[in-house]
Amino acid sequence: MTLNRVDITYISPCLADPDKIRLKADLGSNIGDIFPFVNAEIERANYNPGLPSLSLQKEFRTITLYEEKMTMIKAENSTDAMQVIEWLKDIINDIYARKDEIEPDHTASDPPRPLEIFKLLPKTNCSKCGELTCLAFAVQLLEYEQDLENCPKLKEKDYADARETLKAMLPQ
Repeated sequence: MTLNRVDITYISPCLADPDKIRLKADLGSNIGDIFPFVNAEIERANYNPGLPSLSLQKEFRTITLYEEKMTMIKAENSTDAMQVIEWLKDIINDIYARKDEIEPDHTASDPPRPLEIFKLLPKTNCSKCGELTCLAFAVQLLEYEQDLENCPKLKEKDYADARETLKAMLPQ
């Protein structure tokens, strides 16, 4: 199994950042068998064996792989998306070529819960992020519909520790 082609089937403005795009694509082959190996090799990959799916980050972009499809959010434009897709193909094919040397990780990632995120937020309900409450912002962070950068309070010195903890917890 190698990932040779990825055909983009849908592009639209990103909901989290309207200056960026989101997309859907067909992978041209079933890559579900490689997910446990990618989960073992890519730090902060989020594996869901029940679906199955695997989410990972490329800088600020979030990529979710399904057995025969993928989605990407926060790509700069279609050229950027294609460069990320080429990077992804290289990663998948490299891991597949080395799979006999890799101990697969079949454990599901346990994403944080909204209240865990909320506890680290300023809890001012200022709405400057575009959400009515900090709890709504926490939920949207987990749904990939918001970004930490949208909370101005988190940029303040007093919230530096909380911001770093959130960055580590969230696949942003």
